[in-house]
Amino acid sequence: MTGDLSANHVHGAGKDFPWNRTMHQVLSSSIAIIGTILNLVAIFVLYKEGLHRQSPFKFVLNLFVSNFLMCSVCLPIISYCAFFLDADNIGPCPYYGYIIYSIVGTAVLNIVLISFNRYFLIVRFSLYHRIYTARNIRIILVVVWTFYPTLLVFPLTNIWGTFTYDNLRFMCNPLHSNSSFRVFVLVTTVIITVPTILFCYVEILRKVNSSFRRVASVHSGVVQRMRNDRQLVRTILVTIILFTCMNLPFIMLSILDPHMNKVDLWIHGFAIYLGWSNSIVNPLIYSTLNYQIKSSLLGVFSALFKKNPNADFPKVIAEIEIKVIAVPRRASSHETTI
Repeated sequence: MTGDLSANHVHGAGKDFPWNRTMHQVLSSSIAIIGTILNLVAIFVLYKEGLHRQSPFKFVLNLFVSNFLMCSVCLPIISYCAFFLDADNIGPCPYYGYIIYSIVGTAVLNIVLISFNRYFLIVRFSLYHRIYTARNIRIILVVVWTFYPTLLVFPLTNIWGTFTYDNLRFMCNPLHSNSSFRVFVLVTTVIITVPTILFCYVEILRKVNSSFRRVASVHSGVVQRMRNDRQLVRTILVTIILFTCMNLPFIMLSILDPHMNKVDLWIHGFAIYLGWSNSIVNPLIYSTLNYQIKSSLLGVFSALFKKNPNADFPKVIAEIEIKVIAVPRRASSHETTI
């Protein structure tokens, strides 16, 4: 796609403000560097400790990989476009847009995958091993990684919509040229993500609270289990609140003000990069609140600083075990670490 096609592939609501271009250059480059490092470290830790072989962590790894691609591929593309492209020279911008939206859409679906995985692991454990077989996991991952790339072929080939260069966002996207395609993509994304995540985590909370009440009625020494339950509740609330707060503003603005002429431009910029920052927050959440990932990460850092991995290096950070306590039907209890 070359500059002579720009007349059919340019969209913008106003002037190309220098401060707006600078904001995109700085924020996209900064988040790209930080996010690439954090997600790469998280991926390395999962492989080094062999956690990627466990079914629940396969989906966490999948999320880290998609976040890594967002930071190492998508954001550098946006940075490049902000530095070098304009309405008179959009270059291969439609193909850039296809790559960006394919990866971002896949990352959103990976959040949904983790929600479903936790739901079956905790609430419907009897079905877990039947659903999450090695073969089924491969099928699930293939579907997730091909859904948005397949859907976005329509605007890429101009069958339904088209990728247009946005001179205020400095990228090509498929959401301006055709209102029906924009509504379809955004509404589908919201329907797939928000109700699913809320349902899964509300059911998890109900299960945990119910299990705690039954355990407490039988055992008197449940202090550690109370801590585990409270920590799980906090983790779930953090996941829901951060995902919603960081992604919903961009989605709502894209629906209500797609041409960026109703709301101040800096608010749109804030919403855009707040959403991109979620790719940084995700590895931080799991590295802080997941006991296995956290312990492995601390072990890696202690080894790098030539300290004894079994020493008291992690004392400065509280050890938090996140466990779900299933009520035993027999004398022994069953715990699942997530």
